[in-house]
Amino acid sequence: MVSDREDNELINRFLDDDEQAFNLLVRKHQDFVYNISRKITGNHEDAIEAAQRVFVKMYDRLASFTGASAFSTWLYRVATNESLNVIRSRRLRRWFSIDDMETDVHDAATNPFDALVEGEKKELLDRVIRSLPDRQRTVFVLRMSEGLSYGEIAEILGVSEGSLKASFFHAVKKVTKALGKIYGK
Repeated sequence: MVSDREDNELINRFLDDDEQAFNLLVRKHQDFVYNISRKITGNHEDAIEAAQRVFVKMYDRLASFTGASAFSTWLYRVATNESLNVIRSRRLRRWFSIDDMETDVHDAATNPFDALVEGEKKELLDRVIRSLPDRQRTVFVLRMSEGLSYGEIAEILGVSEGSLKASFFHAVKKVTKALGKIYGK
């Protein structure tokens, strides 16, 4: 892949003391890291903190990246772990404030009423997802939002596919049950 080759080239340049290569690597992956962190932590401030931690860790540990897996897989793992660390360190409540939720309702509907309904549905789904235990939420986000396979998620989290499937099953069951209660079904 061109992206893998480009990442490896930037990593090698950085390891040869080219600081600009690190800056290019950060710019290339900052949106990716932020989006993963945002989905896992559930809010902007924690996502920013997690992303900053990811890039500090990346700077400190890039020399230990062996290339055994794709750089993006390694970065997924670091972003996921740092996002979970932010959640743990702050002991976030199960139900987060939704004041800063990004709701892109203009793309969802053409009239204000439809936009409001779509925004409320997204808000409810986000709240349900944030209420999941950390592991279930992480697996659910990586599988449903990011479209990763169980094998990719297992590699990122360093756990077996079987336990991931169980976590995903329980997450889907809880999301379905919660949305059923909300919609009276």
